[in-house]
Amino acid sequence: MNETKSCEIRCKQCRKWFRSQIVQFEDAETFLHAVMYKNTEPCPYCDTMVSHDKEIMRFVEKDSTGKVIKETRCIYDF
Repeated sequence: MNETKSCEIRCKQCRKWFRSQIVQFEDAETFLHAVMYKNTEPCPYCDTMVSHDKEIMRFVEKDSTGKVIKETRCIYDF
């Protein structure tokens, strides 16, 4: 079974997840320790410019059918 790994962002306007064209990580651990700063890209669904804020990002692993089998998100505890 082939797995795909990617970093996805959730658009604050239309609320849909999309694969980042700018930022990708090798694994979940790298994603968790990364510092994101002033990167933006347009949402492919509504064309809203979306900031790479880790609160609206996730690192996912999907199986060969596209089903998410593992999701890693940053949870901030302030």
